[in-house]
Amino acid sequence: MMRMRRRYLLGTLTCLVIGVVLLAGCNEEKQVQPSSENIKIEIKTGADDGGVVALTDLLPDNVFGIVNGGGDQPFMVGLFTSGGGDNLTGRGIYRFDISEYKNKSFTFHVKCVEKHGNPGSLEVYLTNDSGPLETNPSNMSDISQIWNLINFGEKVATITPVSGGWITVSISSAMVKSWVTDDGYITIMLKLGNENLGSNNDYYGLSTYEYSQGSAKPYLSAS
Repeated sequence: MMRMRRRYLLGTLTCLVIGVVLLAGCNEEKQVQPSSENIKIEIKTGADDGGVVALTDLLPDNVFGIVNGGGDQPFMVGLFTSGGGDNLTGRGIYRFDISEYKNKSFTFHVKCVEKHGNPGSLEVYLTNDSGPLETNPSNMSDISQIWNLINFGEKVATITPVSGGWITVSISSAMVKSWVTDDGYITIMLKLGNENLGSNNDYYGLSTYEYSQGSAKPYLSAS
């Protein structure tokens, strides 16, 4: 009788343990199921963000400057000066591979690391693809092909960033569908709402893939 009771208890305990393991497995499966709220797409390489910088004094007739990607410093969007004293105008570029989520709406996130002077509003556009950006630009050249992408793009938003805060911009699925390339890239460009401030120290410094050892990478989240 005692043996039968022990066998019964052992059998009951074994069933309970198996049941707990199976339930834990089910819960684990539920936790790892992908959800649209968890989709986060980061910049892939340093060549996919940065921007284009033109000599202000030659604009708008001549667009001469450099295309610059892969820097570990915030990219300056607005009006500033070079180390040699040239007046410069910068526009930011961010490329994302959304090939697995072409039909989604997205929110673009980038950190405003710093603000200098009174740059005013910032305009955000979707444009034709700029392609990978040069990571080691040496000489200035005609950069009109990339600079002018924004002229034929679609304005997504006009915002006023706060220094130290994250910029968030919603991009509808209809906009994404209009601008995504065949290989699944969308390109976001940013410029000052007014690039004719007559100054050389009004700009926003925006985070990049390599800024601060990747601690503030720009990204897209899906909704």
